[in-house]
Amino acid sequence: MSDNAIPQRSLSIAHLVFFLMCVLGIVVSANYFAMRPEWRTRLDATKTRAYSLSPQTRQLLTDLKGPWTIALIVSENRLDRAMGKQIDEVLGRYTAAASNINVTRIDIDDPSTLPQYDQLLAQLQSVYRDQVQAYDSALDEGAESFNALLLFAQQRSAELELFLTKLPAGDTDADLVQKRAGVLGMLADQGGLVIAEVAKARKMSDARPVPDYEGARSILAQGLSQWALELDDLAEFFNRTMKRSDVEPPVRQYADAAREEYAEMAERLASSADALKLLPELELSGIGEQLGAGEAAVIISPTRAAVIPSTLLFPKSNVRQKQDGGISFDQRFRGEQLLSAAIRSLNVPHMPLVVFLHAEENTLLQRRERKDELVGVTAILRSSRFEVAEWMIAKNGERPKPKPGQKAVFVVVPPPPARSLEPTQAMTALVQTVKQLISEGQPVLLSIGPSLLPKYGQSDPYATMASEFGVAADTGLLLLETTPVAEGQASTTLGQAINNFDSDSAIARAIDGQQTYFGMPIPLRLSAEPPAGTNQEMVAAIKADSSRWLEKDWTGDLASREPPPLETRLKEAVPMVIAAERGTQRIIVVGSGGWMASNVADPVVEVGGGRVALVNPGNHELMLASVAWLAGMDDLIAAGPLGQEIPRLRDVTPEDRVLWGWILIAAVPAACLLLAGIVFLVRRR
Repeated sequence: MSDNAIPQRSLSIAHLVFFLMCVLGIVVSANYFAMRPEWRTRLDATKTRAYSLSPQTRQLLTDLKGPWTIALIVSENRLDRAMGKQIDEVLGRYTAAASNINVTRIDIDDPSTLPQYDQLLAQLQSVYRDQVQAYDSALDEGAESFNALLLFAQQRSAELELFLTKLPAGDTDADLVQKRAGVLGMLADQGGLVIAEVAKARKMSDARPVPDYEGARSILAQGLSQWALELDDLAEFFNRTMKRSDVEPPVRQYADAAREEYAEMAERLASSADALKLLPELELSGIGEQLGAGEAAVIISPTRAAVIPSTLLFPKSNVRQKQDGGISFDQRFRGEQLLSAAIRSLNVPHMPLVVFLHAEENTLLQRRERKDELVGVTAILRSSRFEVAEWMIAKNGERPKPKPGQKAVFVVVPPPPARSLEPTQAMTALVQTVKQLISEGQPVLLSIGPSLLPKYGQSDPYATMASEFGVAADTGLLLLETTPVAEGQASTTLGQAINNFDSDSAIARAIDGQQTYFGMPIPLRLSAEPPAGTNQEMVAAIKADSSRWLEKDWTGDLASREPPPLETRLKEAVPMVIAAERGTQRIIVVGSGGWMASNVADPVVEVGGGRVALVNPGNHELMLASVAWLAGMDDLIAAGPLGQEIPRLRDVTPEDRVLWGWILIAAVPAACLLLAGIVFLVRRR
């Protein structure tokens, strides 16, 4: 070994040690500065920020006119920190997208935020100034009329008792009038309680930060109407007495004068009651009720306001606590859906009323063990500001009525598979009701499932309800598909998932790219020529594939059934969702009975980072877009934030999957070996 070898090796070791010390110093320095908040920043690999609003929301905010306010009223002590940050992030995106939106955060446990809370209440009163003045004027007039009634009762109750003694014995009206005289006397003594309740409802309190105008109106209108009828009946009694020949002239003279006095008071009371009843519903009263309940979000436009209860904005059922205390469900998309829906609802006079009608004995709006109810879709409709009602045909329930100027949309829930070929009374009533709705020109969403009737040569009345729109369903056929599960083994699936909606329909564009699942699908048919004046549009279809076929005998064990020969399998697309319109009437037919049920529309899947997302977001989006289209509110149809929560890969064919598989398995390692070889050759030179 030469004399220079040892110093050379020592020098190399020294260089290595120095290099490692420098690397260690850089790591320590970088870590030190990274831990200091003032030196921290967040980078995002996307073109936007960490969270982006959906195109629907951005367009909505762009079109907003005038000043808007979003006030978040929460208890910071009870609010989960992770969820609070998510909502703050959404609110930050709103203010960044629209400079005319002012966001206010009010802590109900912090006295320092009371001025902001008072300012919010003043702003609400200002927005509804004209309506409040109309209510105050009508309530003042009604209270004045009721006080006049109390004075009238004090003066007339004793006179009426005395008058009854002047009537001939055995008078047929005496007993009835005697009872009313007693009630009139009680009104004189206790009627002040009604005025006291009305005054109490019109006052503000900690439990009711906004006066209960609706409650005051209801109490006063009911009292005035009731006594208007009572006094009118007494006036009619005096009128009959005045015309009787078996009473003395002084009695007739008193009856004539009393008839005019009682009729005049009855007319005054009825007029005041009508003025109260004709008042439009005051949104401010409902907002005050929600504010009195505690936490909420209030959205104020230049002309109206809306409130989102905390149970919707921070739903406990959608929160799954992790071991470290974090929140696993990303509430940003839910928050955006709620806020955007509230803003949108303020831009239309009335959001539609969605009526679910069915032939089952029990309600479908409450949770069931099998989750075959409609809790999920009704919750998303309500959170999007649609009103929801249930029409239970089996119990002869009354038809829900929309408010004046409000559109009603009827969603028909198909019955479960029949146990008998004989239709039940409720089923028959459901078919007749739906046919009546269609004949009236009502918008209807009709879902149709398979039936055993065609198998036994009987017609299915449920399948032909949309025939006048040129749409029919083959309920005796079921669309099946065979899928490989292992080498040489296959299984038959009873449902179809659609991701790509290749249609120009507004509904299809709203849900395109979002997985939508149709359980036990049946083929829909369009007539060769649409009926006169009818426009038809296919929203969704199952594409032709050699693994799919239409099965006639779909009962029994389908999982192990051999598929039919290739020549009998699906050779053309099968319509699954069809929209049709005739004049102003619209109808949608879906070839699946259970697509809206919670066990199909609501399942979630882990997507990493402790978050979950809907497996079939298109089912919810299909419901939202369908009811908006049926109501004629096409402007409300767009891809919502819930559907955009987890981007889906689209148009990935089997060939594409094979190509990318070879790239990952072979091309990437080969590229690494090639680069290594190039580096080796360069160093040898």
